[in-house]
Amino acid sequence: MTAVAVVGVGMTALFIKGPPPAPPRPKPAPPPESVMNGELRFSPVIYRGQVEQDARSFGVPTPSEELFKKPFLYMEEVKKRLTLVEKRPVETPHLKLSLVVEKQRATTAGGQGFRSEHLVLQIENLSDKYLAYRIVTEVPNKRKCIQKGDIPHNAMVIEPRQTLRRTECLFQKKRSLDIKRAEVIELPELAAVYVSRLPIPAVLYDPRTAAGHVPLKGSLCPQTFSWREIRDGLDRKHIDWRDVIDYYARHSCSEYSFFKSYRYRSNADEPLPARPME
Repeated sequence: MTAVAVVGVGMTALFIKGPPPAPPRPKPAPPPESVMNGELRFSPVIYRGQVEQDARSFGVPTPSEELFKKPFLYMEEVKKRLTLVEKRPVETPHLKLSLVVEKQRATTAGGQGFRSEHLVLQIENLSDKYLAYRIVTEVPNKRKCIQKGDIPHNAMVIEPRQTLRRTECLFQKKRSLDIKRAEVIELPELAAVYVSRLPIPAVLYDPRTAAGHVPLKGSLCPQTFSWREIRDGLDRKHIDWRDVIDYYARHSCSEYSFFKSYRYRSNADEPLPARPME
């Protein structure tokens, strides 16, 4: 009886203290986004998986590895300043540029809306390719453009055979617009989506003409890293517009950051993803 009593007291004490602690749970696997941290982001296997995943997410064809490695055709469409006049369009190998004057909604300094005549640049893609584009324009008095209205458009990419419209300024005395430069890069569809998601500050597009910028698919990339290196390089002419566009045509701006030693890809032998030199 004494032994039984001792066992009973021991069991009672055990249950008073509670059941034994459960074994520690295994640590959960890291979230998918952490896979892109550190050195893993430069793994060709991880990079390729990211490209395939992005193609599925955006509902576009998955580009082959060979397609993403080969150089994308770059062309300078307008090299010297020209004056674009209403009803006298200008054609280049890829683009047709036209100037129209039409009423758009504008805003006063106090935020009140009104309708006023605007200078509007029409940009038509004459090709069957997606194009990254930059058309640099100039107006006599930029201060008169502050209150202009904006037309939603993608300021960096134009689709095949598409016509985009962007406001340049409130209408001034002359029905003309100076075009200082125009350049394009032919892109596969996923590359076009990648570029279209860049925020405006990334490549020094003029806010006057780039206002109204919306991506082709998805949302604009968050500015989770500094664009200063890009801006400084472009300002000092150490890097060129096509260097930045070529990089982001091949690398999602959600996952990768441009580095100043990257240059426009001239051959298909360079590896992807690109990485800065040590």
